[in-house]
Amino acid sequence: EAEKDPAVRCVIVTGAGERAFSSGHDLNEMLTDRDGASDEGLNEPFLLPRRMRTPTIAAINGHAHAAGLILALACDIRVCEAHSDFAAPGARIGLLPIGGQISALPSMVPFGAAYEILATGRRVPAEEALRMGLANHVVPTGAGLEKARELARSIAANSASVIASIKTGLLTFVREGAAAAERYEWQEGRRLQSEPDAEEGMRAFLEKRAPNFS
Repeated sequence: EAEKDPAVRCVIVTGAGERAFSSGHDLNEMLTDRDGASDEGLNEPFLLPRRMRTPTIAAINGHAHAAGLILALACDIRVCEAHSDFAAPGARIGLLPIGGQISALPSMVPFGAAYEILATGRRVPAEEALRMGLANHVVPTGAGLEKARELARSIAANSASVIASIKTGLLTFVREGAAAAERYEWQEGRRLQSEPDAEEGMRAFLEKRAPNFS
């Protein structure tokens, strides 16, 4: 619904309560439905933020484990409260870490760090996640949502069309490499420079006022 509404400029995802952002799938359910564990369609809700053009921020307020890690990885920015942690327990329960744990995590942290996280299944505390690049910010417990809103307001003040194109360009780099991303930059840059937001943005800068983007 948020993706379909042009008035929505940013989406924040957070956990209900204080214990977990998301603890992932119910293992009791997975024991009775083995196919569901690796079914891309059934896991779509966890993957959707990465496919949205609307910016997404994960306000992580506790454990982000298994499918919770998938959801956190799918968001564009991760704000962690100090008591939060990440874990990919697949190897410990005999299941391959899917949904970006293999394909997206190495684009955020060094290869060795990604391998260790996945192969050991250990918990990664918020401060360590910040140092390795998995988290963007770590804030005191209880302050995650407000920090996420602060970032959302900063994003929402800018051109929505440019913000969407930035995300597409970055994903192009991750999936297809630097050459494809460079081609995208020039092609998309030419398209956007003739859009109304470019006119408004440059005039606002020269006139020393806040822009009024369409």
